[in-house]
Amino acid sequence: MLTIALQQQPLPSSVTKSPKSDLIGSVQRALRILETLGRHPHGLNAKQISLKLRLNLSTSYHLLNTLEHEGYVIKDPDTLLFRLSGKVGYAIFGQLPPAQLVRHLTPHVETLQELTRETAYLSVWDGREITLSAIVEAPQTVRVKSLTIGDIGSNHASALGKAVLAFMDEAQFDTYFQGRPLPAFTTNTVTHLPTLRASLVAVRRDGYSIDLEEFMLEVHCLGAPIFDTHGHIAASIAISLPISRANNGNRQQLVSKVKQVADAASRTLRVLGYAGPGGGSR
Repeated sequence: MLTIALQQQPLPSSVTKSPKSDLIGSVQRALRILETLGRHPHGLNAKQISLKLRLNLSTSYHLLNTLEHEGYVIKDPDTLLFRLSGKVGYAIFGQLPPAQLVRHLTPHVETLQELTRETAYLSVWDGREITLSAIVEAPQTVRVKSLTIGDIGSNHASALGKAVLAFMDEAQFDTYFQGRPLPAFTTNTVTHLPTLRASLVAVRRDGYSIDLEEFMLEVHCLGAPIFDTHGHIAASIAISLPISRANNGNRQQLVSKVKQVADAASRTLRVLGYAGPGGGSR
């Protein structure tokens, strides 16, 4: 076996590391805490951090409280563990490509399908379009066969679309519908824009949306909004089921599960520091 030995050359004086007299120790310690938490995504308590970094416990608390106040660290109220908030990643995730966003949110769609035993869907709002981006089918139930990945034309008639439309600001809403038709898919489809706008008040109030045979006869859908790290609308999640099953007294239970998973998806975006297309709730 041929071994090649490389002789280490001394670094030029311009790049040789030397002790600095103007470094701020507390900043260095805070950065070490962030690095340590980055290696422990499930979190650490103050004592564990103190031991790992050989810091005084009270110093660890002071630094952690400062980082929490500034939004770089989150303290779980149940476990009392500290973890990164994702704020450090704002510059990276602020412009997260749609494909990456879908990858981070798809596990929540899978969870919703497992919780409800119904087909689950994800749509993403990019500031221009609300695009159906993921479908997780339930083999024992009916799914809306005419809905396919990439669909953008049924948002006024779907729970997925209405969960996003309801939380656009006025300018976004008006721009979205400028020159855009509202085709009728069934006799229940709302095709009058002022009527649609008025119906979205209930979505904002209740935190979920309903499609009651508006896109397809005999099909009922329930959706909920997903918000970015600033609380702006970024996506939506929904399930579809036969209208007969929705009338069996289980609607409220299903609504609760859809909202629960949507809230978890919003927490994921906050941890990522994902900033969506902007705007705010109307």
